[in-house]
Amino acid sequence: MTAPTFSTPRSDPLPRDNIRSILAALIALLTVAGWVNALGKGPLRDALHAQTRLWWIEQVVGIALALVCIAIIMRRRGFLEAAFWLTIYSTLFDVMRWIFEFIDGELKIPVALILYLLFLWRLVITRRQVDAGWAPVVEPPPA
Repeated sequence: MTAPTFSTPRSDPLPRDNIRSILAALIALLTVAGWVNALGKGPLRDALHAQTRLWWIEQVVGIALALVCIAIIMRRRGFLEAAFWLTIYSTLFDVMRWIFEFIDGELKIPVALILYLLFLWRLVITRRQVDAGWAPVVEPPPA
């Protein structure tokens, strides 16, 4: 009989979750599409140099989240914590933008905010599954 081996948390894949993967794909695609749109149109591209430091921080967080979403789609457990916190930061940025637009009289449906909140919900579920899954992995005896 072989001794049980303990799996390391970073080497095990995340539990399969199609909803989480779809949300991560949508977030990554919308982020990349937004940047392609901004860099592809002259007026938007010319306005980039006038943006504030906070706006640039939001963009860096968004790009980092898009990259981490790709890792989450690939079920990389080591990116779960980063995905959780980057989603919280992105949610805060979008909530603040939505509040300012609402104050200015613009009532828009915040699609990105809805995606972030749904993704955050799936990440919380995944974190609970991962935390509950710490058990030894016993290899079957050789035949």
